[in-house]
Amino acid sequence: MDNNMYRDAHPDDLASIGDAAYRFATEGGVYDVVYRSKRDGEYRIIHAYGKHVYKEDGTRLAFVWYTDQGAFVADGKNEKDGILNVLKNQLAERSISIKTGHDYLTGLPSMTYFFELADAGCSKIRNSGRLPVILFTDFDGMKVYNQRYGLEEGDRVLKAFSEEIVDLFSHENCSRFSADHFCIYTDEEKAHEAVKKLIENNSRFDSEKNMPLRIGMYLYEDPSISISGACDRAIDESRIKVFYQAVVRTANGKVCHEFVIVVLDVNDLKKINDTEGHEAGDKCICDACEIICRTFKRSPVYRVGGDEFVVISQDEDYAHSEELVKMIAQHNEEALINGEIIIACGMAKYDKETCVAEVFEAADKRMYENKKYLKTRKG
Repeated sequence: MDNNMYRDAHPDDLASIGDAAYRFATEGGVYDVVYRSKRDGEYRIIHAYGKHVYKEDGTRLAFVWYTDQGAFVADGKNEKDGILNVLKNQLAERSISIKTGHDYLTGLPSMTYFFELADAGCSKIRNSGRLPVILFTDFDGMKVYNQRYGLEEGDRVLKAFSEEIVDLFSHENCSRFSADHFCIYTDEEKAHEAVKKLIENNSRFDSEKNMPLRIGMYLYEDPSISISGACDRAIDESRIKVFYQAVVRTANGKVCHEFVIVVLDVNDLKKINDTEGHEAGDKCICDACEIICRTFKRSPVYRVGGDEFVVISQDEDYAHSEELVKMIAQHNEEALINGEIIIACGMAKYDKETCVAEVFEAADKRMYENKKYLKTRKG
């Protein structure tokens, strides 16, 4: 069913519309749903009824009729019209006790309900000979965005993004796990096309309000892995995807044989934000970035989180990677004495026996070990 038809539907009714449409498309039967749709600034009560018709060649067609039942008025002014009042009360009750299986803000399936939908959906995709894919997305900097522009504006962004992914994948394929974290199941071909559109559409924000969109894609090849496990892997991929392409040779699509991943993290940034303000925190991030870029002069540097950076060292920097990491360690020794920025650091080298994800995980683990060590030194 065309998701654009429900773009102006009341947020509390999206879950019911999505469930009814999903059952109608997959189980057959009739499509019978009552919902509110905004027209000319007011919500109208719409009754949608549909059924399937089969042609002589077996092709199944869906016919849906939409009837405008009148204006939705929540203050009791509809009471003289018995049928309209029943519909009004039904919709009002839905708003009060919306199903726990759906997210209150976006109307998308909750995480638990999504696991059920994705489990069945991915099995169907796999049985059709296609490869299921799990996508995980989040915005880099949502917390700061809410602090600067307010929670109402942040909620508006999340609602708009939820509508965007529903348009691309359909309601039952998407879930809001928490905050700005969304998960989606689909097939591989559709995933690649949709990810390109999501990245392109992320430019809808002006430069001042822009938040990078991080997307992880997990190819769900092994059916023995649970849906929750596949989602976890997609979350991991969302961190790796940011800089993965930098270590792939575009000429032949193969990973280069020699590179180092260095993960760096600014210590005590939250404390600086809380005590000195976010402007001081932003300056701290910029200063740390300058130190990292000055040290790794010939390597691409990526900011993959609020205070986290990743460096991919190849060629000349690869040959001197241990010396460069020691330079960060030397900076920290001086910073501990002078009260300056401390940057935790972890490094791991790629070899033919490991994959990019494993190298990143090893570097990330060593960074956290270094972070704990530096905190004991500071204390």
